[in-house]
Amino acid sequence: MTETTTNKGQRDRSPAYPAIPLGAAIERLTTFEAHFKRSPARVDKAGSAWGISQSGDILAALKSFGLIDYQGANATREVIITEEGRTYLRAQQEAIKREIIQRVALRPKMIAMMWAEWGPDRPRDDACIDTLVFKHKFSARGAPIFLRVYDATIGYARLTDSSKVERDEDGSDAGSGDDDDTPPPPPPPPASVAGKVKIMEAERVVFTEEGQPNQYLKLIASGDFDATLLEALEDFVKRQRKRLGISEPTTAKPN
Repeated sequence: MTETTTNKGQRDRSPAYPAIPLGAAIERLTTFEAHFKRSPARVDKAGSAWGISQSGDILAALKSFGLIDYQGANATREVIITEEGRTYLRAQQEAIKREIIQRVALRPKMIAMMWAEWGPDRPRDDACIDTLVFKHKFSARGAPIFLRVYDATIGYARLTDSSKVERDEDGSDAGSGDDDDTPPPPPPPPASVAGKVKIMEAERVVFTEEGQPNQYLKLIASGDFDATLLEALEDFVKRQRKRLGISEPTTAKPN
């Protein structure tokens, strides 16, 4: 897939947008996961997955689509694949993959904004570029580049006029600005609405644990458990322990 990137030698003053379209971002995500497996990657080493040294634009695009996130700070900052990204990579049903693709396509603020304005039948290129430059303060150089990224992303996601725009509550772009200001994920739904969670065909609830009122964990599975799924579950627990600063439990040695 052809990737669209900005000229590194110049700084584009246009609003933030992904440097590569969604299809290319998915390819990059797949390569990243194959290279680092389930381990977090230091930000300065992440480019080794793609054979490059400067990976800032690619990481920013993946974060903008909600496929990766960061943990830690400064020299210890690491790249991790989000739960949504991992769900896409692990899903066997194309319907699940397609649902995620259509959702993350509208994560970047500018793509969501222009989709809401243009819909599936966008105006001609020259009219769109004028809108981007005069209304949304794009540079003359950045507007056509964004338009190519936009078209490739919308086409890859196969969005229709019924597709909903999903934005953060504050209307911000999840990954095209200052990464340190990323808002925390929303809290889990209260236990009282647990019965309203939609279970897809062939899925089943295999585990439920309630910690306290309005706090619970529910595990949904499809198919038989195997070593890969158990490793994924163990990896999730380890990452949550690290995020919360909880040390790994020690196993007492037999006398």
